[in-house]
Amino acid sequence: MSRRTLRYHLRFQIIPGRNVERDARALAKFCRAHGIEEVVLFFAGEEWNNGLLSGKEEERWFRTLRRIKPILDKAGIIASLNPWMTTLHSDRGRAFPSDRTFRPMVSPRGEVSGACASFADPGWREYLCRLYGRFATLGFRVLWVEDDFRYHNHSPLNWGGGFEPEVLARFGKKIGRAVSREEVVARITQPGRPHPWRAKWMETWREIQLEVAEGLAKAVAGNAPGESTLGLMSSGLGIHSTEGRDWQKLFAALSIDGRVAHRPHYASYDDWPGAQQAYCITMLDAQRRLRPATAEVAPEVENFPYTRWTKSDSMAWTQMALAMFYGSDALLLNLFPFVGNPIDREPQVGELLDRSRAGLEWIARRFPRESETLGVGVPWREDAQAHVRVKPGVGMQGFDASPLEPGAFLISYGIPTSSRKQKVNALFGSLAWAFSDKEIGEMLAGGLMLDAVSAEALCERGFGALIGVRFKRWLMRQESTYSLECATAAESGVPVGHYSSVNTRERVAMIEPRGGAREWSAILTPESRRVGACVVAHRNRLGGRVVTYAVPNPAQLSRSYQRQALAQSAVRFLAGGAFESPLITGGAHLAPIHFRAGERNALVVFNHSPDPARPVIRLPRGLRAVSSGTLLAPLAKPAAIRLSVARKGGATLLTSRSDIPYLGCLVLEL
Repeated sequence: MSRRTLRYHLRFQIIPGRNVERDARALAKFCRAHGIEEVVLFFAGEEWNNGLLSGKEEERWFRTLRRIKPILDKAGIIASLNPWMTTLHSDRGRAFPSDRTFRPMVSPRGEVSGACASFADPGWREYLCRLYGRFATLGFRVLWVEDDFRYHNHSPLNWGGGFEPEVLARFGKKIGRAVSREEVVARITQPGRPHPWRAKWMETWREIQLEVAEGLAKAVAGNAPGESTLGLMSSGLGIHSTEGRDWQKLFAALSIDGRVAHRPHYASYDDWPGAQQAYCITMLDAQRRLRPATAEVAPEVENFPYTRWTKSDSMAWTQMALAMFYGSDALLLNLFPFVGNPIDREPQVGELLDRSRAGLEWIARRFPRESETLGVGVPWREDAQAHVRVKPGVGMQGFDASPLEPGAFLISYGIPTSSRKQKVNALFGSLAWAFSDKEIGEMLAGGLMLDAVSAEALCERGFGALIGVRFKRWLMRQESTYSLECATAAESGVPVGHYSSVNTRERVAMIEPRGGAREWSAILTPESRRVGACVVAHRNRLGGRVVTYAVPNPAQLSRSYQRQALAQSAVRFLAGGAFESPLITGGAHLAPIHFRAGERNALVVFNHSPDPARPVIRLPRGLRAVSSGTLLAPLAKPAAIRLSVARKGGATLLTSRSDIPYLGCLVLEL
């Protein structure tokens, strides 16, 4: 198995002008002082961006980078390049350069961008490929393709672009007749069963984007003096699914002699509450399935608009640590403002990197790239948005199939997850439409957790008897006084008669157990009138087990220790009492990750609550108890931590003898 080292790759912008050499030497000095092996140079980024480049601007930035690179080379610092724009992120008052002709993006509503170019524009394609080819002559290791390489999110356009006349014409040829933008939007967002045009439209978008990617790879390969690589930054999974992205084909199109790099988005640009870090965990895991196994991976550690005033060093550390646990080859650090000041104006960044090193190097030595995750499966399909049912009137925003909802629910309750299918899986929301009948049948033959939206979908598909519920209808907030969830079965792990709130939910489903299913809790009104079941557990004729919640996305329910107990009881039930990963209690928002590499198991438990906590780990059979672990606190050196070992109800419980601080983690090598 691969042994890794910590690799800091720093993104930085030096602006044109008389101080270029001075600033480049200061950059090289900073890198040597703080163990940074590679600099990724921006050009025309953020505040120094005036839109897509004019000929004069291109020449100015090219000459600037040609002055910088030899200084970095002489200092032994590897140099890569990050053009800040492909199609352009957003208008922000910019306009197309007067000396070039570009065709603009058009939104689903017909809005026309002032500065963002269409993927289908031959002039823009020629410009972009020539730009990358020219800058490749300077010999950069990686040339990055920024995450504006997308159809969505080009403000001020509603949703984004991709509805240009050239795209409509290509689609018309695909289906054999001319179409209008209004007709396409109406068909691809129609409620109910997806119109056949939706998949065809996504296919059109995919083909256009692949053509551009192939052109970029050809331009770089034909002009770079050495072995340059293209790298791709990506955005959210669901939004790329809406674009029809085929990840393997896109990485193949960007590959040069088999080399390609990935900069996955996974974390906030500012300080998020720790409870939201389940997003980072789910995103890092899910994206490993989408890229080639050989791709270089450097997740984006972002701070915007920069400095400790935006994101704390502790938050930056915990997000870097997560990336290292998931086997990243490098950390792509976007920690400095773009505004063009010398690097020594922000000495705090060097302090962050120096203090982070010991813990991050410890992780790199112990967590190989090949580690797999175990737990409750939160599977996802890259073509999910081609299958989802869209609600009336929601438009492009209605494509919402995501693995993030079950991840947020389970992880925050101390239940590990995996992006691969497992013996126990969870499907929430419209993602239930994305899988074939065969795939759903396989999940129903194991353990499957559902929310109300996915339960409705499976009932509509004919699986009602197998999930053990009868779906009657939705109750909207203003048509019912539902307010309480009441535990009705001891198997739930919650005392019978215990109340929890559903009072603020915008809707709940009226469901009832069927076919021998067992109600674990019920929904009540303030008068104690029963509205219907809230949680139903069922053993079906396939030998599988299903737990259904009568609310959409139970991660949005008010959280409590009782709901944690119910969620963990549900997982143990779904696994037939033999869940193969540890379960964590002992505090709020203790987030576990269960890794396995060969015969070696490791458990990582992050404390995502500001309160210090002492995790209690319930070990499954087959994992040996240990008496000590390692504490990784933000910006601190690794420290040994003692554990208490006890037996309770046939289970082995390990309890930390010391507090885990906010954003720190306990690591057990089992």
